[in-house]
Amino acid sequence: MGKEEGHVNWMDQIFRDYEKDGGLKNNPGFGKPLPKSALSGNMYDNFLTKAKDAGFLPLWIKWQKEIRRELSDVVRLKKMNSSESELTKRIEEINEKVRTYNGICPTQMQRREIEWGSIEVQYEKWK
Repeated sequence: MGKEEGHVNWMDQIFRDYEKDGGLKNNPGFGKPLPKSALSGNMYDNFLTKAKDAGFLPLWIKWQKEIRRELSDVVRLKKMNSSESELTKRIEEINEKVRTYNGICPTQMQRREIEWGSIEVQYEKWK
């Protein structure tokens, strides 16, 4: 974008003001190396730990917990010999949630849809 007929792009102006006020140099960690813990281990685990400590959970984590809870119910109902039609209906509802979950979670965290024959195995993978 840039300049247009004597008009300065508002983002350019915001950045100039930010730099004039010290910019990143005012941040307490400026010029210091990152702690080793920030670069070690699983980045998703690091992010989730920090987010959880701050009282924030990403939406996909909330979906993951809900799917896990519902899968637990289906496994319990299957053990109690509930009707196959009721279980099939519940699995279809869970699979709708799995598709939503897969659309919002990181690629590495995506999961397969639930299948009737392997509910217990798939539940263990969602734990």
